[in-house]
Amino acid sequence: MPRLTDLNDVLFPVNAHPVFVSIKGPSGERRVAVPDKKAIVNCKTDRVLGIVSRDYRLVTNREALNWAHECCRTVFPETQPSEWKVKAADAPGTGGHCFIDLAHNSTALDFKDLPARDRPEVYGPFIRVTNSYNRVRALAFDIGFYRKVCTNGLILPDSIIQFKFTHLRRDIGETIEFEVAQEKLAKFKTSFGNFLGALRGCVVPRNQFERLLWAVLSLQEPDDELEPESRAAEEWDALTAHVHELSDRYAGELGENAYAVFNAVTDFASHPPANRFVGRERHSLQRLAGSWLSEFSQECRKSDFVLGDYLDKATANGTPETAGR
Repeated sequence: MPRLTDLNDVLFPVNAHPVFVSIKGPSGERRVAVPDKKAIVNCKTDRVLGIVSRDYRLVTNREALNWAHECCRTVFPETQPSEWKVKAADAPGTGGHCFIDLAHNSTALDFKDLPARDRPEVYGPFIRVTNSYNRVRALAFDIGFYRKVCTNGLILPDSIIQFKFTHLRRDIGETIEFEVAQEKLAKFKTSFGNFLGALRGCVVPRNQFERLLWAVLSLQEPDDELEPESRAAEEWDALTAHVHELSDRYAGELGENAYAVFNAVTDFASHPPANRFVGRERHSLQRLAGSWLSEFSQECRKSDFVLGDYLDKATANGTPETAGR
């Protein structure tokens, strides 16, 4: 089933309905209400999106989007509401959960306070709201950054900033108060340029790009040998070819260094191919990219850092070392 990528497609109306079970007995069939459950239903298609408890707090995607605008104003108070635009929407075809990105449309947050020599490329902030109608995902607001020249993005690590609420009435009221540790966010914005600078200074030979990318994104080689010319084999070949092409492109554009690998990683994460061997959504892949940026930029600056040792440790869980060959 194709994913929903148009904002209007994820803003469909929903409502909560009582749940009944059908019981067959000697006297015939009768319907019995389930008092502690309710069904969340897509009003356009009558599709049941989830069965939830009576304490479930229904938050529509439109309501979540309105809160995301408020989150933008709170986290980045130096910006104007009109400067934030919906840049992306993503949901499975069922519509059971969704992600909506609000991105800043100017260069006001492009780290102009940093010295020119330390200034990264033009990166802009975005806030991603996650919502669900089936209790699979909590209501969450994640802070991220994207490279404006190509829109490749990443989500900041959990330790930086995130708002997350379970879909229960005790956790979500009529309004949400966003409390922001501005000092922590300001520190990360300064560190962001240093992180990228550390990646530029870390040499990664082209023949190690694929190995590192597979490790960062936790992509796994199939456990069983694939039948030649099978659909699975075709998808595996397509995936390894895609990773190889990304590696070639960014090595040619940015050189043989970890920053080029990082851009290949964020490109893959922001535009994941439809492939059975990619077991994560864009949101999850971009979170992996953000966590790796923070972790690797510190590792590679250590005096005893050896890329080969790092890769051996990173691929110890079975990540293919020859992917993309």
